[in-house]
Amino acid sequence: MDSKKIKRVTALFLLLLFLAPTFIWAGGEKEKATVPVAEEVKIVFSDWHLSEPHWEKSLKEAFQLFEQQNPNIKVQLDVVSYAEKETKYTTEIEAGKGPDVFHLHAYSVKSFIEKGYTKDLTPFIEKEGGGFLDSWYEQTLEIMYKDGKYYAIPGDFMAMVLFYNTELFKEAGLDPNQPPKTWSQFLDYAKKLTRDRNGDGKTDVWGFGTIGAIDPGFELRFTPILFSHGGEYLTDDQKCSALYTSESKEAFRFFTSLVSEHKVVPPGVTADNPGTVRQKMANEQVAMLLGSGWTPPIVDSNNPDLNAMEILRAAPVPVREGRSPKFTTTAWLSAWMMNPNTKHPQEAWEVIKFITSKEMEQKWFDDARVLSSRKDVSGEYTPLLEDKFAKVIAKELKNAKFVPQIKEWPQIIEAINTAAQEAMTGAKESDRALRDAHERINRILKVYRTGAETCPEF
Repeated sequence: MDSKKIKRVTALFLLLLFLAPTFIWAGGEKEKATVPVAEEVKIVFSDWHLSEPHWEKSLKEAFQLFEQQNPNIKVQLDVVSYAEKETKYTTEIEAGKGPDVFHLHAYSVKSFIEKGYTKDLTPFIEKEGGGFLDSWYEQTLEIMYKDGKYYAIPGDFMAMVLFYNTELFKEAGLDPNQPPKTWSQFLDYAKKLTRDRNGDGKTDVWGFGTIGAIDPGFELRFTPILFSHGGEYLTDDQKCSALYTSESKEAFRFFTSLVSEHKVVPPGVTADNPGTVRQKMANEQVAMLLGSGWTPPIVDSNNPDLNAMEILRAAPVPVREGRSPKFTTTAWLSAWMMNPNTKHPQEAWEVIKFITSKEMEQKWFDDARVLSSRKDVSGEYTPLLEDKFAKVIAKELKNAKFVPQIKEWPQIIEAINTAAQEAMTGAKESDRALRDAHERINRILKVYRTGAETCPEF
């Protein structure tokens, strides 16, 4: 090869060597540009807890972590009140709208499943693996299940117990280490606690706070009194009302007489909902109430000066003396559901899976003192097992029974709630109000009876 050719080849080689990085870079950019960027998805999350400051803070912290772990998913928070949630979700879902993920009391689950208001979660659960649901208490999963499919994931799971203010007990001459064990003892305590505390001649502290408004929270406050008297809502076959048995009548009379006869409940009870009753406990206007794990932190946040986490205590629900009912209280259970209208089911599932994870359920206890439907939290988490409130609540779960899980339940409890209002205000005598509710419930349940079937007269 002559010298000229050698020079040309050398020059060409050097040129290619110089340009090679450019071609490689350009090719890399082209290849990089073809990798799709994950589309940002918005998931609307709705929960009544967002209206409670300590819960709002906890949930916002949790979703900040979730969005770091899932950068393509943005969670939009949708606030709803506890009393309005079912109405809001029903209206929105029927219109083809609504939040992607929402939170309900378990008694609404069957109704929402029947009406097609919740998406079948079984395919998502199956993809997680065969043991995914093993961490949940079996009785909580049963409520989420219908015809071989799961339509919700259990959330909070707690027994209702009696909370009381130890300082008000001491002022009334009662031993805070001896909470009432029977309902007659409870009434005696409530009368002593109802008094003029500031000496102006007017009662300013009442023994007991409860709910008289037409409100979903009524069920949780009346049911422990019913069960601990040995009463029931429905017959065993759930085809008829059992409210007119002697046990149920006695429980209803006792509950309403606390207002109408004994005056140990503050005036205006028919306007009181769970929030107003807790506020009255925070203000030291009531000494006792029925609640669960959420009660102490909410009372504390309503009035930090009270030091509720220290002066409040929890005890089992009293029982009717002379009786030993199998169940003496009820259990609160919540459920997380997916809107059938969601356009992003996989992302909505990721949110549900996150908020019901072991780590997040532990956080909900740390921040809000709620117990979990997960066995590996309520049965194993050391801070929960050592907490003075939680250990009472957890122990009472064995004595707790759910209310009837039928789709007509909202109508049934509303009938009883109305009867309680009528008896509390004197619009009707107690037995008459209960009888009317009993007959109304029998009409509601008529769809389950054949033409020849009749209901017991009791």
